[in-house]
Amino acid sequence: MKKLFAIAIAASMLGGLYGLSFGLGGQYVIGRPGLMEDSTFAYPAIVADVMCKPLPILGFRIGLVQYNIIPEDEEGALESEYKFGLGTSATALIYIPMAGAISPYIPLGFTYEGRPYGTIFYLAGGIGAEMGFGVVSGYLEGGINFVSWSPEVGDSDSDNWFYVQGGVRIPIGL
Repeated sequence: MKKLFAIAIAASMLGGLYGLSFGLGGQYVIGRPGLMEDSTFAYPAIVADVMCKPLPILGFRIGLVQYNIIPEDEEGALESEYKFGLGTSATALIYIPMAGAISPYIPLGFTYEGRPYGTIFYLAGGIGAEMGFGVVSGYLEGGINFVSWSPEVGDSDSDNWFYVQGGVRIPIGL
């Protein structure tokens, strides 16, 4: 009986740590490279994600929706783009332990894609903060995206752009 009681206590403690939350926010991308050489553009985006925080200093965020509201350029070549589904992005959040209502964190993410014509490597990082407002919490972060692509034949190329993102996080009861 004592063992079952100890297991129940441990499960309840870990159950609180593995809570999920749903995030909804906006993002503003600055300096993303355009289709034309030496052109950059900025645009807003709508983002939604789900986050799991298995440890007080570590969280994992998985993107569900990203809708980039891209304006058309002079030639009408750029249009809005979207991604739906589990895994549109994946980011690890490393929380910096501090006393107070604000929880600063460092978001780090990467993606590696293999395609028939070459490979693409994405790396993202920045700094952010989260603050609770009762049940709901708000967050604000900024960072840089770095992308490098290597064609099957020829030289590789790379680029980077900045982003600012903010929104609300709503806990999901399990």
